[in-house]
Amino acid sequence: MTRDPPTEAFVPHDPPSLETVASVLAEAARRLHGEIDLDRLILWSLEAVSRLADGATASFALVGPNGMATWWVEGNEDTEDNDDLSPIRDLGAVPGLRWSLVDGRTIEIDGRTVGLRPGRVAAVPIAGAAGDIHGTLFIAPPEAAITPAVAALIDHMGAALDTHARTLELEASRGEIVHRLQEAVLPPSPEVADTDLGRHYSGAESALSTGGDLYDWLALPDGELHLCVVDIMGKGVDATKDALAVTHTVRMLTLDGCPLDDVVHRADAILTNQNPDLAATLVVVRYDPATGAAQVAGGGHPPPLHVRPGGEVEQIDAPGLPIGWPGAGSYGVTDVQLDRNDSLIVYTDGLIESTRDILEGLDRLAKFASETATYPAAHQARALVDRVLAGAERRDDSLVVVLRRRSPPAATSQHPLSPFEYRFTPTTAAVSLARHLLEDWLTRFPVPRDETDDLLLVASELISNAVRHATGNTGGAALRAWAEDADVIIEVEDDGGGPSAWPVPDDEPPPADLERGRGLFLVHALSDGVEMETHGPRTTVRCRKRAVLAAR
Repeated sequence: MTRDPPTEAFVPHDPPSLETVASVLAEAARRLHGEIDLDRLILWSLEAVSRLADGATASFALVGPNGMATWWVEGNEDTEDNDDLSPIRDLGAVPGLRWSLVDGRTIEIDGRTVGLRPGRVAAVPIAGAAGDIHGTLFIAPPEAAITPAVAALIDHMGAALDTHARTLELEASRGEIVHRLQEAVLPPSPEVADTDLGRHYSGAESALSTGGDLYDWLALPDGELHLCVVDIMGKGVDATKDALAVTHTVRMLTLDGCPLDDVVHRADAILTNQNPDLAATLVVVRYDPATGAAQVAGGGHPPPLHVRPGGEVEQIDAPGLPIGWPGAGSYGVTDVQLDRNDSLIVYTDGLIESTRDILEGLDRLAKFASETATYPAAHQARALVDRVLAGAERRDDSLVVVLRRRSPPAATSQHPLSPFEYRFTPTTAAVSLARHLLEDWLTRFPVPRDETDDLLLVASELISNAVRHATGNTGGAALRAWAEDADVIIEVEDDGGGPSAWPVPDDEPPPADLERGRGLFLVHALSDGVEMETHGPRTTVRCRKRAVLAAR
């Protein structure tokens, strides 16, 4: 049986004066309650402990989900009390440690035991009003933890952490409401032959408000596509309401057969009669997927971009005056011919004004549009917003809509490809071999090189995942490919049950520091459809790439 070392005698610290106590507690009421920055809240609290306890040292572990903790360390480095907290101070401000406090003297961190010097450190739980433990405050010497002044400060700290947690919950709830409102006003993506559509929106600095940047797209009865992008002067729900009024008015005029060059003028007459203060820039597009011909009419909006697969970018001049201005209307219609895999990019001015220099913003947008010319429309839209706004102050909403022509290559005399299948034992070496065999199969038919590269990357990620999850049995995995009209389907099967994370419901990229999951994101980003089937122990993942084979 072991004994704890004897407790050393302490020389009591001088208590703070009543003036100091009153001053610190009054400042706590001002500084802690309603503080939205968690670092400032906790670090000020630790500094206040030191002031109330004549230089005592303090650290705090905030309990997170699943018992994980984030640590804050503060105190007077020059006192010998700092040695008493050295096991904690050695951790530094390290996030994400799994921990538990044992008998007030021992901490278990990720399976390791860290002992506190017996009798030298107090571990004080910080509880909220409902009794929930927010975390643990460690103080040396322990006498500092039980003074009435420190106890009052701990009460302030618990209440402030209660408020902070409720604020985060409220912001998350408000953010979800705003997100649902924005999604409710967005039109569903229409089905248009040989056309790939994508959009991405980024709000201003506050994610808890709606804005006046909006788009509308609609498959017309004659098979053509109507597209409109609107930017309202103003923010908030009223701006969203005005933007909806503009898009709906333009849609009704289009369905009524209004000539494209007269749509902006007619919309101005209707809208400003009801709302004289409304002001909006807009671009209206009429697109024929059968021929790739697009007509563009503007109303004071930034110039759309015509992007070709080789990276060539051209601004489309579509002059006009905004709705709400005297003489509002388009100065004619601009014709644009989209060839196979060409894109038309329409955006709002928040994207190019983020640098405060519009010409610089246009140059950055053109540069990134060139670099992402072969991306699927949805992922190009996201990439443009993320890259152009990287490091910029987001003072305004930003919206990008991408329209890409996805017609099959020109007809050839080649015979249809026979289905491809390669069954293999799941090993690392099999990934490279299966990829090369698939490449040989694709090169027997003139699939464009950039789309071949996409198919090979998708296949590599699928095979790598199958190797990771398969049992390792001989012939436990298979790669298959076949053609359906102008589409190519890639399928990988394994006998390991497969990951439950394959279905990715949205196009959000995974965190940059995530070790796994980026391959799954790439598969979804480069495919026009991903399906997963499980039959007993076997899992099959199937991806489709549209319009890559020549019409016959």
